[in-house]
Formats: sequence, structure tokens, C-alpha cells
Amino acid sequence: MKKRRARRKYHNWEIEIAKGNTNAFYNSTDWDIVREAVLNRDKNKCQFFLGKWNDGKHFPNKIKIVNADTVHHIIPIKQRPDLALNKDNCISLSFEAHEIIEDRHRWTWRKKKKKFTTEEKW
Repeated sequence: MKKRRARRKYHNWEIEIAKGNTNAFYNSTDWDIVREAVLNRDKNKCQFFLGKWNDGKHFPNKIKIVNADTVHHIIPIKQRPDLALNKDNCISLSFEAHEIIEDRHRWTWRKKKKKFTTEEKW
């Protein structure tokens, strides 16, 4: 369990997220509390790779036990800011599963071409 910051003044996160201050939300103590509660609820296991949750488009290749380190909003907070701190709207995922769900996995695993600064001359 990480050491939590002291709670600052009360924020109306619906208004802040609607303004576009999602970074302030994700760095807040309120989000830390919800994140820890969701990870504890799911026993720090990735629900996607356990086969207990999918978004309807993405499915795991095989069932395996993976530790979760990311909490994902099922309904994005930009669409529904009122559900930002709702534990029922959150699910525990591993980093790899979160990249798959967010459709960023295509770019993550791409091999980069090696560039040589100078050619070898013999």
C-alpha cells in the first residue's frame, strides 16, 4: 500500500473532467482511494486474462493469471464524468490488457527498424 497524500480541498470532479482536467483527477487522492479499493476487490488479478470481463470486441487468446496494475473505466470518464469515482464502473487490468482494450497494442509491440549512423567501410 502506498503512502497517500493528505486530502486537499474538495473538488467537484464532474466539472473538472468536463473542463478537460483529467490529469488532475488521475493525480488526486480521491482517485487513489478508488483505485486501491478496486484492485483489492479484484484481488490484484487482471480480469481480462481471467476471462471474467471483456468489452465485446476484444477477447483474450488464452486464460492465464496475470497481476493487475491498472484500473480501467468501463464507461470512459470523458463520456460520463459522474461515474469517475464509481467502483462499479472500474475494472482491474494488467498493462498489456489495458493496451489491448484501448486499441494501442498495435503500436506497442511493433519492432523498430535499426538505423545506423555511419556505414562500415573496410
